[in-house]
Amino acid sequence: MIAKFFKAWYNTDMDIFIPEAVKRLAASAGTPIYLVGGCVRNAYGGLGDTDVDLCGPLIATALNLPRGARVKIVNYRLGTALISFMGGNYEYTPFRLEKYAEGGSHAPAEIKFTTSLEADALRRDFTVNSIYVNAATGEVKDPVGGIADIERKVLRSCSPERTFASDGLRLMRLARIAAETGYKIDGATARAAMTYAENLKDISGERKRDELDKILRADIKYGVADAHYRGLKLLSRFGLLPYIVEPLADAASIPQNPEYHSYNVLEHTFRTVKAAAPEVRLAALMHDIGKPYCYNLYGNMHGHEKAGGIITRDVLGQRCLRYPKETVERVAALVENHMYDRDGMTKEGKLRLFIAEHFDLIDDLAELMRADKIGTGKIAAEDIPQNRLVAVRNKMLDEGVPLTLSDLEISGADLTDMGYEGKDVGDLLSDAFRQCVLTPHLNNRDWLMEYARKRLKK
Repeated sequence: MIAKFFKAWYNTDMDIFIPEAVKRLAASAGTPIYLVGGCVRNAYGGLGDTDVDLCGPLIATALNLPRGARVKIVNYRLGTALISFMGGNYEYTPFRLEKYAEGGSHAPAEIKFTTSLEADALRRDFTVNSIYVNAATGEVKDPVGGIADIERKVLRSCSPERTFASDGLRLMRLARIAAETGYKIDGATARAAMTYAENLKDISGERKRDELDKILRADIKYGVADAHYRGLKLLSRFGLLPYIVEPLADAASIPQNPEYHSYNVLEHTFRTVKAAAPEVRLAALMHDIGKPYCYNLYGNMHGHEKAGGIITRDVLGQRCLRYPKETVERVAALVENHMYDRDGMTKEGKLRLFIAEHFDLIDDLAELMRADKIGTGKIAAEDIPQNRLVAVRNKMLDEGVPLTLSDLEISGADLTDMGYEGKDVGDLLSDAFRQCVLTPHLNNRDWLMEYARKRLKK
């Protein structure tokens, strides 16, 4: 019954780089060892280097490995091991068969090891990842037609219903790999992805987070222009957004004032991500996440940035995508402040205090604001002037403005010696800091000590 999936066995003259360490492992193993997955796909597709993954008909501990090779079992159930040799680390998996319970929860319900390469090929996600190169002889085996799909630049599953019904994470992998490589997606594979979109809900937040991070940097992987934008569009097309960033699920239905925006909320969001530097793309994805909430509740988007900060903490936090707390708080702060000084009318004194309070955010905040403007479709990148926050920040640096309380020419110990106690010490330092941010020359010890004495007498 499975014979219909096997397209051809290829013996090719193509020179696929096999690390010397892998050749030595294969020469000693006593059984064929194969390169498989992304390293083979990339070699045929000219996409550049990636990690070398290995597989074979035996479990790793049964291989006859050369002296100096070390094996660390990563997952006993799947047989996954890390083989370390000659300074390299190689993930190794034995050929296996998998059965999954309904729901696509990523973890197989039943595992059976096999010596059949053909059976192993059928359990893999896409044909382009199912090409096997014998590490000792260089012989290439391509049981499901992956080489032909690489030549056509098509991402295809030989059994798409099984692929996505089995493992919901493969839905995001489809979008991510298609974006990274620039490959088209086979029609049957795309239709199956849409059919089984709901299976993504059973995937853990951490796994979805990791795939989302890769999509947001997809253009960097192999240099495919705007790959991160295409990846997000594919997530939307396949109906996956409700299971990744739920508050954006209906953002495409929310219009924006055509005087300021050419796109609905979702497309504007994606185009902001498209325009953003990699380090702020997660914040760009979240920056208008409060708009659907505000629009549906109030009929307008006023205050969406503050609502967005709260929603960001929920979506990126422990309930959903489980980003580290530091990342969650930084992204939420960028979301909450991305509308600051939008009209350019904030007085410089107020800007200075804002910059001092958010000093480590200023560059990222300015970049998010820049991308947000480009994402409106109303202004070109070259027409955007320097951000006022950056200009004033640079001015403050030139003036030697104190950036933290420790930069003041007076300390808590000075105040304690003077007679200040408890909360009054912190209050005085905070007030003196504000004074020096606004008027930098006041940060001298004589003035600060006199200021503190006067305050103490009141």
